[in-house]
Amino acid sequence: MALLTRNLMPVVEPRRRPTRRDLLPGGTPPGQRRAPTPSRTLTRIALTTLRRVRHHDRRPARWSGAAFAREVDLVRLHLVPIRSRVGLAASFAREAFHADIATVIDDSIGPVTAAYAIRWLELGDGVARPPWATWLVGRGDPTPSGDDRESEGRR
Repeated sequence: MALLTRNLMPVVEPRRRPTRRDLLPGGTPPGQRRAPTPSRTLTRIALTTLRRVRHHDRRPARWSGAAFAREVDLVRLHLVPIRSRVGLAASFAREAFHADIATVIDDSIGPVTAAYAIRWLELGDGVARPPWATWLVGRGDPTPSGDDRESEGRR
C-alpha cells in the first residue's frame, strides 16, 4: 500500500495489481527473469531438432550436406564419454559457440549444437541414435536395438 498525504492527513491507497501487460511473456515480472540454464537450452534445442528432422519442409538445407553430417558425427564421438545430462550440460555451457542462446534455436542450429542435442536425447532415453545422415533418412525416430531387425527377418 502506498502512503500519501492529503490535507495533512496520511491516506493509504491500495496498489494497482500488475496486469498481464506488465509481465514478460514467461509470466515473470521485469527484472526477475532468470537466464536460461544449459539444461533448459539443450532440451529446447533437442525438441527443435526432433521436429525439424521429422518434417522435411522444416529442415535447413545444410543439414543434408555431407560435411555437416561428418562434423555432427565427429562431435558426437567426442561426447560419447559423457555419461550424464548434468555433465553434458556443463560441457555445453563451456562451449565457445554457446555465447548467444537466442540464435541457437532458429535455423542456425549448427553441427556442434545438433550433436549436443542428439547426445541429450540419448542420455534421456538410453537409445543410441544412428549416424546423422541415417538419422535424417529414418526421420529421427529412435529404434530399440535389435527389435526391428529381428521382426523384419521373420516376415
